[in-house]
Amino acid sequence: MEMALEALYGHRVVLPQVAAAFLLSRERRPALLLAPADRVRRYRDLSAFGVPVYPNPGLEALEEKALFVLSYEEALAPFPEDPTAWRLVLEVGRRYGREELLARLLRMGYARDEDYRVLGEVLELGEVRLEFFGEELERLLVGGEPRGRHVLLPKPGKAEGFTSQKVRHFPGPVYLDTPALAPRELWPLLVGRPWVALGSGVELPPKELGVQALPPYRGSLKALERDLSRWLAEGRRVSLFVGHRRTLEYLKGRLASYNPLVLERFPGPKGRLSLLPGAFEGGAVWGEEVLLTEALVFATGGVRGRLRRGAGLTDPGALSPGDFLIHPEHGIGQYLGLETREVLGVRRDYLVLRYRGEGRLYLPVEQLPLLKRHPGTTDDPPELSSLGKGEWQRAKEKARKDVEALAQRLLVLQAKRQATPGRSFPPLPEWDPLVEAGFPHELTPDQRRALEEVLRDLEAPRPMDRLISGDVGFGKTEVALRAAHRVVGHGAQVAFLVPTTLLAEQHGKTFRERFQGLPVRVGVLSRFTPPKEEEAILRGLAEGGVDIVIGTHRLLQPDVRFRDLGLLIVDEEHRFGVAQKERIRELKAEVDTLYLSATPIPRTLYSALVGLKDLSSIQTPPPGRKPIHTFLAPFDPLLVREAILFELERGGKAFYVHDRVASIEGRRRYLEALVPEARIGVVHGQMPEGLIEETMLLFAEGAYDVLLATTIIESGLDVGEANTILIERADRLGLATLYQLRGRVGRRDQEAYAYLFHPPRLTEGAEKRLLAIADLSDLGSGHLLAERDMEIRGVGNLLGPEQHGHIRALSLEVYTELLEEAIRRLKGEVREERPQVTLDLSLSARLPAEYVPSLEARSRYYGRFAEAKGLAELSRLVRELKERYGPLPEEAENFVNLARLRLVAERKGVLSLTEDLTHLQAVFPRWPLDYDAKGLRGLPFRVELTQYPPGFRLEKKGLRPREYPEALLQVLYLFADR
Repeated sequence: MEMALEALYGHRVVLPQVAAAFLLSRERRPALLLAPADRVRRYRDLSAFGVPVYPNPGLEALEEKALFVLSYEEALAPFPEDPTAWRLVLEVGRRYGREELLARLLRMGYARDEDYRVLGEVLELGEVRLEFFGEELERLLVGGEPRGRHVLLPKPGKAEGFTSQKVRHFPGPVYLDTPALAPRELWPLLVGRPWVALGSGVELPPKELGVQALPPYRGSLKALERDLSRWLAEGRRVSLFVGHRRTLEYLKGRLASYNPLVLERFPGPKGRLSLLPGAFEGGAVWGEEVLLTEALVFATGGVRGRLRRGAGLTDPGALSPGDFLIHPEHGIGQYLGLETREVLGVRRDYLVLRYRGEGRLYLPVEQLPLLKRHPGTTDDPPELSSLGKGEWQRAKEKARKDVEALAQRLLVLQAKRQATPGRSFPPLPEWDPLVEAGFPHELTPDQRRALEEVLRDLEAPRPMDRLISGDVGFGKTEVALRAAHRVVGHGAQVAFLVPTTLLAEQHGKTFRERFQGLPVRVGVLSRFTPPKEEEAILRGLAEGGVDIVIGTHRLLQPDVRFRDLGLLIVDEEHRFGVAQKERIRELKAEVDTLYLSATPIPRTLYSALVGLKDLSSIQTPPPGRKPIHTFLAPFDPLLVREAILFELERGGKAFYVHDRVASIEGRRRYLEALVPEARIGVVHGQMPEGLIEETMLLFAEGAYDVLLATTIIESGLDVGEANTILIERADRLGLATLYQLRGRVGRRDQEAYAYLFHPPRLTEGAEKRLLAIADLSDLGSGHLLAERDMEIRGVGNLLGPEQHGHIRALSLEVYTELLEEAIRRLKGEVREERPQVTLDLSLSARLPAEYVPSLEARSRYYGRFAEAKGLAELSRLVRELKERYGPLPEEAENFVNLARLRLVAERKGVLSLTEDLTHLQAVFPRWPLDYDAKGLRGLPFRVELTQYPPGFRLEKKGLRPREYPEALLQVLYLFADR
């Protein structure tokens, strides 16, 4: 393309970067391009356009006829006023006077015998060796290699005295990339020189070049293919510049239908697609030229997400002002902070809770165990309760009635399913072995047992309701496939419900392969299903022409009707919403239902454990599978780079989990700078669903080396080559999520690695989760992990939409507790609740602000002391306090002693420890008491047993208040544990 570049001088042109590189390739050399430091790399190599580039040149490059590319900082770097005096051009065949040469070396900072040696007619300076014949340079060696020419530069450090700037000494027109970022000091240095602004932000007249900028494809190769067809049909020359050799190989295969040419130099022929080397960005249509780049096709920059509401606390273990807390008697209040109050001469710390109508509740920190955290945030707050009006108790009572009805319904539903006549699918001796023939491996013992249990359920004359729990890749799908085969053999239909389109495509491929050659028609309903094919599948389901349908929530739409549904398979039920679960319930009313779960979340496992579902567990790994090596470490960029490069060098791919949509683009740029060798794709939940699925598919096919994602990938595509996963802030993620994420790798017989990064300091809950995931790295530990998860965070919920009002009023945790209690009561189970000890002693006991200055730290320690379950745990906390803040002051010592007293009192079954004017009083729930009478008589103070109330009185005479806890402990140790 011919263009008069002189007409651009003194103008502003707005071009995509690849078009700017094309423009520069037409400029006479020497010429300069100045750019921000992070943009210089885009212009480092213009070899595809046949242009020599000298990035950030020094004295050695002064005579070159090249395009000089400098960052703005380099353009202003110190440079000598007379550059020729500070560079020595050495050429074989030229004459150099000996004394003049040595004087020149001295001016350039080199000292004889210190920096260089003269050995007769040989001069050695570092890796440079000069061999003379008289004054003629006969031979020049650099690093042992013969050279014809070499430019010697001043000794490092001599630039300190330079008074000029580099940009003044390199001739030619100047082009400014992103001129809005150019430093003010640069403008005076350009006066009198021809220059062009490549971008806005400067006061220059604009110049239109007829360039149409292209929007990014963001990984949508379908959109790219549509445009390619149009451009090639118009006879344009399409050039696609690729920065990575691996992308070139991938695109050659993916775009094979366009018969692309792989060229080293631009231009290719008109009407053809050419693939060329070049790490450019952007894209443009410029006359007959179409310029595309790998960054334009695959980068997801520009997909911006909103900050999620209700993001987690900086430290989940600490209370922060504004948190919502639930008191068992008073309901939902908002935590305002800690306040020290003095009552009758005793100083204590109180939690201040605000209720509706500006009501305030001052709660001693010792009662922190009574409180539960409400998940509401200041963005989405729950309704505060009113103090003293009984609203909370009425709401709880109303919910309790609903819970009892729900518990009855759940148990009746289970009993009804046991009694409901269902279809029986007995063995088919001629049909059953047919699908086994296509399975290349032996079933593991657990797989065989699970299959036997499933087939037994199918043969029984009642609807099946079974959960198959097993790690990712342990063969749950194989069991489901054989169950589907049995049902189809009896002429019934099978629906396989999966949470993502990619899983639907993947399972569809597996089922078609296994049923190949058999009279079984498999259909897939997903976003990738063309409209005509979707219409045919829906018609086939209604008329019986389709035997097995695999799909996402599209299967739950009202227009999907089955002629004879015999089996419903649900993969990862917890990934579906409440309304979708209701539709699943309707579908499965009288149909055999099989649930599959890689790591059953606690609610699913809980429903199986309380007998609402039958449970089969696959804990035996397939032959050849290896445990995933799991590393816990504070975040380390060098470790990240090393882990990704190791995976790339062995031909694999890596996942990188960054669970913050707002900052994921910044993390992509960080990783591109840290590991420039890797091609990085991005997915997160606020991207369009079609783009998420296409990006993940491109990752599986080989378009990306690293998939940077939020936890959206926890239930995704099976990528056999992906065997490294790096998870940022693993301390913020739940156990089931961590386990599912780790299950993305290690799907084949390759060694797999999981790196869980966390801050230097961890909360107790986060530490438990991370240690649990690291401990349970053995294959098949998903079931154990879900049980551990129940211990750490409770059992979860069994809900339908009608319960949402109660959850809104009470919180999920309180509602779940009520449901658990109701199910237990209906089953006739009795669990004795250990009451909270009421402790009311006139003793100043707190962690003073002067001792623990941070409010967050004090809140965290109060919480940890309240949650301590034993004296050993309490001792560890005290040791930690002393190591961090020094010896305990008196009030802190009293607080620790009261915490120790409470633990012992709970173990003894004490209801309350109070005092009056003369005595300390302990009250037990019942009489008689079991105690050591002789030991009581031997104590140094008087103890009197009381029958009404049952307990004892300890005389205060001779005791100071700070000695009360120790005296009560001595007495309590003589009573038997309850």
